Amino acid sequence: MRKLIFGILVSGIAVYFLSKNFDLTEFERLEGKINWWIFPLLFLSNLWAFIPFSIRWYYLLEKKISFAQAFTTAIIGVGLNMVLPARGGDLVRLIMNKRDTELPLTHLFSRIFLEKVMDLGSVVVIGAAALFYMGLGQSKNLNLLLISTLVIVGMIVGLILVRYFLDPLRKMAKTLFSIIGKHGLYEEKLDHHLIEFSSFLKGDKLLKPVLYSIPTWVLGYAVSYYLAGLLIDMPLKFPEALLFMFLGGMGVAIPSAPSGIGVFHAAIISGFIILGRDPGEGLVYATVVHLTQFIITTSLALVAYLYWRLTHGKKTKQ
Repeated sequence: MRKLIFGILVSGIAVYFLSKNFDLTEFERLEGKINWWIFPLLFLSNLWAFIPFSIRWYYLLEKKISFAQAFTTAIIGVGLNMVLPARGGDLVRLIMNKRDTELPLTHLFSRIFLEKVMDLGSVVVIGAAALFYMGLGQSKNLNLLLISTLVIVGMIVGLILVRYFLDPLRKMAKTLFSIIGKHGLYEEKLDHHLIEFSSFLKGDKLLKPVLYSIPTWVLGYAVSYYLAGLLIDMPLKFPEALLFMFLGGMGVAIPSAPSGIGVFHAAIISGFIILGRDPGEGLVYATVVHLTQFIITTSLALVAYLYWRLTHGKKTKQ
């Protein structure tokens, strides 16, 4: 509840400043300029993005679910993230996959942690590449990249500790849990999962999931950002779409109301300012991207959920 209240507060502040600094008549520029024939392509690009996303999840779970299960639950999870606070859709996805595989939630949580590390790393690399390709790598534009990189480094250090220093880490964890009187909880519920997670980080098990991370963003989400510009007759260069995708991804990472309303718009507007474009256009573009993604992903999530219920209903009858 506290996270929801905090998220609503953050979004409320962002929306307040946006409304104070931008004239809503900016949206009049959309009149007669919407290329509706682009919308089916936008729909398909969002659907296409789930393919590498789902393949990566399929390999992260070591093929213990079918690709169809990975695909449907991925769509449901992302769709619900647009509605539920604190990335609640990801939690729903884990619960559904637990039902499909009987894997413990701790096992699934460790995999989604890896997924988020890969996503954050991919987005930062893509954002940095787009900035430097367009000659925008000035120090004032690199602060967000620096913060994001520090977060990634912290996550990677944690993974290295689990991978190469498992025994000292287990001893430290046992000591900490003993101090708080929860030694039994650690021994019975957590220790063997830490060992299993360390084992997963060894060998080539991570190679395929990592290889699917960049295509998920470049060939999926970035195409959607590019098409959203064409939809409203606001054409973008593809590197610009990559930059907006990076900024949008960083924006929704900030705890905010469901679907990142307000903070997402502010992040995209900052991209228009970096590019020297009209920030009013940025507000219109951000709103269109946000609205189309909300409509498309929630619609896909509804269809995927009905399919998931149908297939599980048949299994129950059998």
